[in-house]
Amino acid sequence: MNRKDILKMCIQNLKRRRSRTLLTLLGVLIGCCSIVIMVSIGIGMAESQNRMLAEMGDLTIITVTPKQNGKGKIKLNDSALGQIRHMEHVAAVTPKLNLEEYECTIRLYAGANDRYVAEWSTVAGIDIRELDRMGYKLISGQNARQSGDVLTGQYLAYNFADTFRPEGSNTVNRWGGGFGEDGNPVSVPDPYFDAASTPISLEIEMNGKKVRTPLKTTGVLKEDYVKGSETSDGLLMNIDDLKKLLQDLQGSAKADPSYKTVLVKVTNITHVAAVEKEIRSMGYSTSSMESIREPMEKEARQKQMMLGGLGAISLFVAALGITNTMIMSISERTREIGIMKSLGCYVRDIRLLFLSEAGAIGLLGGLVGCVVSMLIAIGINLASFPGPFEPSRLIAAVVGSETLSRVCVVPPWLLLAAVLFSVGIGLGSGYYPANKAVQISALEAIKTS
Repeated sequence: MNRKDILKMCIQNLKRRRSRTLLTLLGVLIGCCSIVIMVSIGIGMAESQNRMLAEMGDLTIITVTPKQNGKGKIKLNDSALGQIRHMEHVAAVTPKLNLEEYECTIRLYAGANDRYVAEWSTVAGIDIRELDRMGYKLISGQNARQSGDVLTGQYLAYNFADTFRPEGSNTVNRWGGGFGEDGNPVSVPDPYFDAASTPISLEIEMNGKKVRTPLKTTGVLKEDYVKGSETSDGLLMNIDDLKKLLQDLQGSAKADPSYKTVLVKVTNITHVAAVEKEIRSMGYSTSSMESIREPMEKEARQKQMMLGGLGAISLFVAALGITNTMIMSISERTREIGIMKSLGCYVRDIRLLFLSEAGAIGLLGGLVGCVVSMLIAIGINLASFPGPFEPSRLIAAVVGSETLSRVCVVPPWLLLAAVLFSVGIGLGSGYYPANKAVQISALEAIKTS
């Protein structure tokens, strides 16, 4: 027999025993649905975790600080920065200077006649040449490019009080909007002024001496607590400018050539752990979101394996159904097998015929199961989204969105894997019956039928 004849006979045999074929297909379909839905829920959990971590800030940033050893602190100087900068998978390195590390008072003034005053704010300095490579994101404006340029935090303006208003009602609470009837946050109220366009002055007081300097704001940073609170309610400026201000306050005191904090940008999240390990081997302390992300990712993988295992059990039960179906089919077709052998059919063709039937059941069950799985996943996602039904929510339920987290995430590779697994289950379940079929003697098959 040629392959075309085998295919025709396969289809005819499946149609002839339609009820049994449909029941077996149903078993494969349920098994395929189970494994796809279970694994997709696991993937959805991992996606939600990553989204939550991403909202907290840049996951590829490592904070490096000096570490105390038996001989004292191992200093973070320019030489150490050079070593870190040349490490594999390191995209950028910058020292960071925080005014909070010094015993000083920080005030910010804005508006005509210093109408608006901020009694507390985070002020930090970094190497502005590394801004782009470090991955600082802006809400508006452009990055600082030269000495004197300053970037304001996303919510800096809410730190200011209006001196023209009575105390107690002279600030804007950005959390004061509360929540609406639908449970979603009410829009954030506007501050008294736009920090990006309103002139701001910085005043630093230390040891009874004050230094005040006007700031040239070029852009507004997007909040990222991994990089520092200055991205939220503070200022980011050139580290050399900040050092000069401190020298003016400290007089002739020489600046410390070492740094208390260094930020390291890694090319990819998968390399963060390796870079951290290498930096720690130099004798420094490190911190990153990896300490949170890795356990969460490990837990997510374990849950995925558990859920996938539960789905695989359903598919295994379906495999037993296919095996039973094929064994019954062979018992009913003993005479047919004997006739095919008497007519000179090759053993391999008979084996291929039964394997084709088993594989076809697995393939059809897998394909239909994937379609049904997608519909179930979309339904679950839609049910998990609050609010009325909208076309945008249907799109989000299928392909996701930046604002809505899906419970079930069904990537194309999962559907392909499910179909291939179903076909594999079908072929594996049909192998024993197929071998049993080819072992039947032609003469005995005709006699006993």
